[in-house]
Amino acid sequence: MKSITRNNRPSVGTLASVQTFFTRFHLSQIARTSNVVKTKGVPFHVLFGYLVSTIFSNKSMYRDYLKHQDQLNFSDKTFRNLLNNGKINWQKFLIRLCRQIIQFIKPLTDSARKEVFIVDDSMYERAYAKHVELAAFPFDHAKHRQTRGFRFLQLGWSDGNTFLPVTFSLLSGQNQVCGAKADARTHSGKRKLQAQRKATDVVRELLSSALSQGVRAPYVLFDSWFSSPKMFHQLRELRLHTVAMVKRSKKVHYRFNGQMMDVKAIFKAQKKRRGRSRYLLSVLVEAVVEGEAIVPLKLVYVRNRRKRKDYLVLASTDTQLSEDEVIQLYGKCWSIEVYFKMCKQYLRLAKYQGLSYDGIFAHTACVAIGYSLLAVQHREQEDDRTLGELFYLMVDELADISLAEAIRQLLDLFQEAFKDEYVLSEKVMDQIIEKFLGKLPTGCRKQLAKAAV
Repeated sequence: MKSITRNNRPSVGTLASVQTFFTRFHLSQIARTSNVVKTKGVPFHVLFGYLVSTIFSNKSMYRDYLKHQDQLNFSDKTFRNLLNNGKINWQKFLIRLCRQIIQFIKPLTDSARKEVFIVDDSMYERAYAKHVELAAFPFDHAKHRQTRGFRFLQLGWSDGNTFLPVTFSLLSGQNQVCGAKADARTHSGKRKLQAQRKATDVVRELLSSALSQGVRAPYVLFDSWFSSPKMFHQLRELRLHTVAMVKRSKKVHYRFNGQMMDVKAIFKAQKKRRGRSRYLLSVLVEAVVEGEAIVPLKLVYVRNRRKRKDYLVLASTDTQLSEDEVIQLYGKCWSIEVYFKMCKQYLRLAKYQGLSYDGIFAHTACVAIGYSLLAVQHREQEDDRTLGELFYLMVDELADISLAEAIRQLLDLFQEAFKDEYVLSEKVMDQIIEKFLGKLPTGCRKQLAKAAV
C-alpha cells in the first residue's frame, strides 16, 4: 500500500493576521477621523476585520458568513449596513492608512530611490448589472468593446519596490444603466458626483486629497490616455513633476523651435541616434495652454522592442532628468498593473453582488486594504515569495477542504473502523485500499500522489 501522509502543518490565522495589521497601523484611530462611528452593537474593528478577512476566502461574503455564522455574534445585515453606510469617507480612510504604511517602510528604503505616484484605470465589470447604481457602458480597451460596469480609476504610491493603493474612484459615464440621487453635502453624494466627472479632473482631485493628508511623492506617472498639455499644467500647479507617455496624435501640439508641432512631426524633423541606444531622440519642447504659464517638457523617443520600426514617446516636466532616468521612472508604472491583476484574480474585486454604489465602493476599499496587508508582509519577507504565494498562505484557514484531504480522511476513518476486526487482516485491508485508489479518477490520483510527496 502506498503511504498517504496527512498534512498537519498549522494554517495561517487569517483573521488574527488582519487584526494584528489593524492594531499595528492604528486603524481604529484612522476610522474615527474618517467618520466611522458606532455608538452601539458590534465594534467597527470587529466587523471590518471580518470583512477584510473574507477577501482572502474563496466565497462571497454571504456564503462565508453562512459557513461561520455559529462563530460570529452578528448577522449578515450588520456588515451589509456597514458597507452601505454613506457617511464613511473611504477615500480619506485609505489615504491615512497609506500614510501610516509609508512611514513604516521608509526606513527600509534607500534614500536615493525616487518615490512616485502612479495613475491608471481598469475595467470593473458588472456584466449583468441592470439595477446597480451609476453602472454604465465604458469602453474596455483590452477587449475593444463597451462593457457594463465602472472605470476603476486608481491612484497608487510606489518606491520602486512596494506599491500601495492610495485612493480610488469608480467612474460612471453618460450612458448609465441606472442613475442615482446624490446629495453633495454627504460623503456618499460627493463620491457619486465625482464618479460622473471627467477622469482627468478626478485624477487632480485624488492627488490633491493625497497631498493634503500627507502622502507625498515628487513625480506622477501615467499612460498616454491621461497625458495632455493641460494635464501637465494642472500637475505643475500642484508642484508635481510628470513622467508620462505622450499621445502620437496630430491633434496634440507642443512648441518646438518657435513652431507648434505634433510629436510625429518633431521626430521627422530631427536627426536620430544610431546604434543600439535605449532611445532614438531627446528634445526640449514647451507645453502651451492659452492663459497659462508655459511648462517646459523633455520628450524622449524610445525604441519599441515589439516593433523595431515603431517608437514610443515619453515626456517629463523635470528637464533635469537624464533620458535613462526618464525611462527608468516610467518603468515603475508596471506595479499598478500587478495591483489590478492581484485584485481581480485573487482578491475578489468584481465579485461583490450588491446594488448600492456605496456598498461597491466600500468593498473595493476592503480589497485595497487586503492588498496593503499583503504588500507589508511581502516587504518584510526575506525570501522571494510573490504576492500570489502570500495570498495562498493567507487563504489556508478559510479555504474549503480539498478533495485529496477528504479522501485521506475517509481512508483513515476506514482503517480506524476495521482495525479491531479479525476477519480483515492488514494485508486484505491494504488490497482493498489499493483497489479503491485504482478506481479513482486520474486527477484525484495525481493530487494524492503530490500530497504524499
